[in-house]
Amino acid sequence: MSLVQQTIFGLVTGSYIAIAAIGFTLVYGLINMLNIAYGEYLTIGAYVGFVSMELGLPLLVVLPVATLATAVVGLGLTKAFFRPIVEKGPIPLLITSVGVGIMVRNGIRLLADNDLRYLNAGPPMVFRFDVLGEVFFNTAHLLVVGMALTSFATVHLLLTRTTVGVAMRAMKDNENLARINGVDVFRVRNVVWLLACGLGGLAGVLIGVQTAASPLMGFQQLLVILAAATLGGAGSAYGAIVGAYVLGITMELSIGLLPAWAAQLGTTMAFVILIGVLLIRPGGVTGQEVTKV
Repeated sequence: MSLVQQTIFGLVTGSYIAIAAIGFTLVYGLINMLNIAYGEYLTIGAYVGFVSMELGLPLLVVLPVATLATAVVGLGLTKAFFRPIVEKGPIPLLITSVGVGIMVRNGIRLLADNDLRYLNAGPPMVFRFDVLGEVFFNTAHLLVVGMALTSFATVHLLLTRTTVGVAMRAMKDNENLARINGVDVFRVRNVVWLLACGLGGLAGVLIGVQTAASPLMGFQQLLVILAAATLGGAGSAYGAIVGAYVLGITMELSIGLLPAWAAQLGTTMAFVILIGVLLIRPGGVTGQEVTKV
């Protein structure tokens, strides 16, 4: 395929990585937690999407249903497992998140077995153009990119135009000072968890529409999500978007440029780019501090 076509695929891949990476980096930046269980929110969202479609709901209804359901489930897991030890520090939280991820992943495997579940959104409409060779995109690609742009705009407006967003930024700068000035820290943390888990669920549905749902799908995406957040400057929601698109396009271009037997090395090439950028710019491609939202 042409480089233009691979770039289109890269934009699609980068879009769903970016949606998930924003949620991951918000938890890291505002709650100071490296949540290894985050990939399971993608899996939960994909399976909620699958069940919703089996019940006959249209895709445009399934997307908000899966987002909200994953947000609620994610907040429940937070209250059950993470909140009781939040004052213990990042290492206990990290270890707990590993355990929660294993528990949720294997719980889904017990309930739904290991079979792939296809989210049947109907045959997509395909658009073809002659741009430096024949290229195409379809309505499924447009859906992923469109939902990504909608998510970016929503997060931006939340962070910059709402009382909760102001409180989030104040808490990030100095949580104790924010608390003294009347910020309800627990409420803000709840909003962060709901937003982060919901974004993970949305990304999971979009991945499921592109490929299929499986118990391991979220876990398989976790390293790429972590890499995107790190590449953009860990803790920066805007940097996570940049990092996700850099990785998505790199992965897809690598698949197009490498011989067929090496196509699986696309992810490896993305991590080579990540290491190279961090060696030159430890703050990531945005050059921001690693804890800046």
